[in-house]
Amino acid sequence: MSRSSRAPSSPIPTSPDDGGGGPTTTESPESDRHLRAVPGCGVLSAASPDPFSGSTRPITAAEAVEALARSVLEVLAGARDLEQLSRWVTADVYALLQRRVRLSARARMAHGIRAYRPILRLGPVRVTEPSPGTVEAVVVVHGRGRSRAVAVRLETTRGRWRACALHVI
Repeated sequence: MSRSSRAPSSPIPTSPDDGGGGPTTTESPESDRHLRAVPGCGVLSAASPDPFSGSTRPITAAEAVEALARSVLEVLAGARDLEQLSRWVTADVYALLQRRVRLSARARMAHGIRAYRPILRLGPVRVTEPSPGTVEAVVVVHGRGRSRAVAVRLETTRGRWRACALHVI
């Protein structure tokens, strides 16, 4: 078998087309992921939304909390639809977020502020696992002129991690 006809066993590194032999990067799909619980210390598995790709990459609880915190703050700013979070949260958390979204929309309308996508910088995530299948985490999110803490409790529900408690402080 010739060298060129073998299938690669790992992702193919690519280098920039600058001709200078700069740093190489590995191609990986960067897309929205569906969160599924995996046994062991708060590690989450993310399945690709493309059913034909078959690729999965485990993500940590900290990465899941970062994505959820960023998404929640974008929902409150009016840049993201709340329905996009329905798979990540329980019915109680969804109802709480609906109330917060209505209040935020009313406040924006009263002050004449348009909905915008906030520029957010996330601080380090603190994660604890009080019991198997349960993760509690907090992350500080810094925006323009305001910092907020987002506390999340994730629990396993039918093999998926869902936020059963969420507080934006």
